[in-house]
Amino acid sequence: MFTLRLIQEAGITPAMDVLDVASGTGDPAITIAEKLKSGNVIAYDITTEMLSVAAARANKLFLKNLHIIAGNMTALPFPNHTFDAVTSRNGLMFPDDKVQCAREALRVLRPGRKASWLVWGEIESNPTFLAINSGLESFFREKFRPRMIRHNLGKPGLLKDVIQQAGFRKAEEIELKQERIITHEDNFLRRAIERAAPHKVGPLSETEWSALLNMVESACSDHLKSKILKIPIVMRLGIGTAPA
Repeated sequence: MFTLRLIQEAGITPAMDVLDVASGTGDPAITIAEKLKSGNVIAYDITTEMLSVAAARANKLFLKNLHIIAGNMTALPFPNHTFDAVTSRNGLMFPDDKVQCAREALRVLRPGRKASWLVWGEIESNPTFLAINSGLESFFREKFRPRMIRHNLGKPGLLKDVIQQAGFRKAEEIELKQERIITHEDNFLRRAIERAAPHKVGPLSETEWSALLNMVESACSDHLKSKILKIPIVMRLGIGTAPA
């Protein structure tokens, strides 16, 4: 839902040239490439290892209109007014100079076009992160600090302020909410744990994994309804329109 809203708010149509910043392993660049007909999308990220995963995914899907480029989002290697849309999912939280990143997005946008950014809301509104930390602490019997950098644009208004400071003609910010239904089959919690502490959980046996997952699920017990976990997710969507 969130990714599709990000694409929708960027105003992407089938013939556009799109830049997806902080693409990581290919999201939402791959979804955009699948929607385009005569247009192209560039998956851009600073981490070449993640981009190699994106490239493999694109090759498997026979996506000839997706191109991989590595680099820093604070200095995009593209001429002015190159793209019809710029997107970024879960990337703008990490750089120190967020305004410069948004300013670069504006520079490479064509006049009147849009950029859209998706970031995590405040950690208190996203209990999955707190539950995972609680489960890790119980299992390993040591302290795990939440990655608060993921939420540094979570307070309402901060994302809009970055977009405005970058010089966009129009800046908007929308709160997005979803109740995520979590089952054992989709491995959502396991993937989230692996992202939170990859070096700690890598050597675990399946028996140990089962115990750890039980601890995380116990920490989510407030969201257990009829034996199904329904956990709220809150994100913030920023949209900037370039001057015409």
